[in-house]
Amino acid sequence: MKIFRIELDNEFEADIFAAMLEEERIPYAVINHHSLAYDGLFQMSMGWGHIEIPEEYQEKAVEIFRSYRSSLTE
Repeated sequence: MKIFRIELDNEFEADIFAAMLEEERIPYAVINHHSLAYDGLFQMSMGWGHIEIPEEYQEKAVEIFRSYRSSLTE
């Protein structure tokens, strides 16, 4: 199965977007770049994390994410 990623800024954004995907019954996996062993070093260089979604849901997921992001600026 091919997947695509959407980069996330923080845990709050991950929780909200995950809830939106669940509502639409879109499968996903949230990947946090934090590592206890390296005390957040990867988050500093790679960002907070990302969400992985199967490619077959890409169009709908991107539409939902854009809608979410645009709602933040309004």
